[in-house]
Amino acid sequence: MLKIYYTADGDHHTMEFKNSDAFVANLQLEVPALQDHYTVQKVTIDDKEDTGFTGKTVVDLYNYYA
Repeated sequence: MLKIYYTADGDHHTMEFKNSDAFVANLQLEVPALQDHYTVQKVTIDDKEDTGFTGKTVVDLYNYYA
C-alpha cells in the first residue's frame, strides 16, 4: 500500500494507492486524483517511509516513480 501525505489549500490529507504503479497510472488520467502542485509531506510504502523521495510536489513524486 502506497500512502501519500500531502497538503492542498492549506489542509493536510492522505491518499492511498495499491502500489506505486497504480499511483503513476492514476496521474496519467485526464482527471487524476491529485493535482501536480500539491505539496507532499511524506510517502509510505507498506507503512515504512520512502526515504529515497526528496521532492516536494506530486509531480516530483510522479517523476520519482515513473
